[in-house]
Amino acid sequence: MKNMKFKSILFLMALLWASCTEVELDETPPSLLSPDSFFTSESEFQAALAGTFRPLYSGWQSFDYAYPLIMTSGAEDVMSNAGIFRNLNTLSANDSDQSILAVWQRMYQTIANANVIIGNLENAVNIPEERLNAIEGQAKFIRAFCYFHLVRWFGEVQLTTFENQTDIENLRQASEIDIYTSIVENLKDAEAKLPAGFEERGRPTQGAAKALLAKVYLTMAGWPLEDTSKYAEARDKAKEVMDSGVYALESNFADLWVQANRLTNSEFIFAFYGSTENDGASSSHLHTASRHWGNGEGGWGDFHSETRFFDVFPDGPRKDATFTSIFADGSTFEEAGVEPHIAKFRDAGTTVGGGLSGEGFNVMLRYADVLLIYAEAANLAEGGPSSAAYDAINEVRNRAGLGDLTPGLSPSDFDDAVISERAWELAFEMNRWFDLVRKKMVVEVNQGVHPGVTETDRLLPKPGTQLIPGMLEQNPGY
Repeated sequence: MKNMKFKSILFLMALLWASCTEVELDETPPSLLSPDSFFTSESEFQAALAGTFRPLYSGWQSFDYAYPLIMTSGAEDVMSNAGIFRNLNTLSANDSDQSILAVWQRMYQTIANANVIIGNLENAVNIPEERLNAIEGQAKFIRAFCYFHLVRWFGEVQLTTFENQTDIENLRQASEIDIYTSIVENLKDAEAKLPAGFEERGRPTQGAAKALLAKVYLTMAGWPLEDTSKYAEARDKAKEVMDSGVYALESNFADLWVQANRLTNSEFIFAFYGSTENDGASSSHLHTASRHWGNGEGGWGDFHSETRFFDVFPDGPRKDATFTSIFADGSTFEEAGVEPHIAKFRDAGTTVGGGLSGEGFNVMLRYADVLLIYAEAANLAEGGPSSAAYDAINEVRNRAGLGDLTPGLSPSDFDDAVISERAWELAFEMNRWFDLVRKKMVVEVNQGVHPGVTETDRLLPKPGTQLIPGMLEQNPGY
């Protein structure tokens, strides 16, 4: 059930160098930084900060590849027939699944590294307050980002801090409300201390903290907490992002997915960016994993979409830019006898390693998401859709080539329309599954395809090697 030595090593792992190449630092982060490490200078903090982001985008095991995306394949937008992913895709995951373990480790490694930075802030020497605040804000943002994923995937998990992370064998898993409370506290601190922007793209900003906080509030209003008072808070925080004037929808949806535009578009709020430097140590791999293996495509076909999702997706320029339905040799996916594939990750720019690694990206937060958060939250907070809620969803729909939503909808019908719009607009961006979970739609969407689906499938199994009897327990149903 557990390997104590292994888990202890996880929380004492090295801070790795440079997270994503758009966050460039001259310093080389230390190769080993335990919770007992002590540092004071700005260069040491910046190096440690760079290393904090690295586990989330390197080594084929996190957001640079398919593992986190496949962990949302209980939704109908993403699927895989690959042997290592099949259990996840069919809602029959088990506690030895390698992708679950890998992502769990990467998340907790990142949290541990962020904890070390936060725990050393009081030792800072001769760092201007504004720059020290920016360091703290980034560390707290990424810690909240990781816990937000962990609690949505696994429910109750251990809430580690600088003070307790060396004694996790005696740390009882936290309740979901306590985890969300910690996430909100971290994001509020980050919002107060982060600047509006950095010279380098890839760092979390004040806008990113606001956008993630809006998303957290929206999630807290749904399952499992079902605190409907959070709809108003999600609405208000999303509105702050909308009123900031920093972000806007790109006029052409397809331009969002062009590698050459990744650093200049107005819509990305927070994203991971790949690099081919250092032999592609922090490169993107989504373009390889999501391309069909045959018909001149030259990919691996590890994950793709489902025909049932493609068939209900509204026609128009957004659909054309979302799916690869015609392959390089001119054949359709139906003629090739496969599912429609994903177009969003196709352009990786310059590649290395025989084309496997590139300069692609994986967007975590973008402005269209904020508009749809506002539309959903405003409707449910106010007992019906206002003109502002209609404006928000219609802005997304119009960019997609669709007409305005029918006026005069009931709160329920408007909510259904927003959730559908989120499925289409944010396809393959790890939103659909979490929307199904918080709206309690997992069984409804999957029972026709996976008859064994139950409400316990809303959570994944925790990795068996990490369980600690009496402290970290497995989720029901596994």
